[in-house]
Amino acid sequence: GSTVIFSIGPLKASAEGTITAFRTGLRLYLLVLFTALLTFTTNPSELSDGLEAAFGPLSRFGFPAHEVAMMMTIALRFIPTLFEETERIINAQVSRGADFESGGLLKRARAYIPVLIPLFVLVFKRADTLASAMEARCYRGGKGRVRMYPLIWGSPENKAVLSFALFSAAVLFLNRWT
Repeated sequence: GSTVIFSIGPLKASAEGTITAFRTGLRLYLLVLFTALLTFTTNPSELSDGLEAAFGPLSRFGFPAHEVAMMMTIALRFIPTLFEETERIINAQVSRGADFESGGLLKRARAYIPVLIPLFVLVFKRADTLASAMEARCYRGGKGRVRMYPLIWGSPENKAVLSFALFSAAVLFLNRWT
């Protein structure tokens, strides 16, 4: 069974559920933190080249390494832009009298619906602009692409792989241990 810590009406919080929620929140926080760190410290072309090199061996099996690397790079690049646009839209809604702070959880969630519509419109406009720019530059995926600076595996890459392996092992160990 589960140990109930407290209950509010039909909602019951158990010790196990609280620990699971904390772990999930921590994982999400770390994912966002490391994604932000990656995008702030690596320029998009280096990130795309690195992802393409990492996925490269899978291309022998028909995996579209270049296309997936480009998709991930574009998605990572637009996350900060998406947050900025969301904040801008929320500020515009607040200046028009929208209230995001008062009321229950359901009322506050409903208050964000008017934010989603303009956000989706802006996202699709940006995607269309990006597609037009790529088309205008005759982008054809990885075909015929020449790198100005070829990727060279060295000591920093070895350290990064070792750090990632140790971090992953620690996470797996802690996940099994707790």
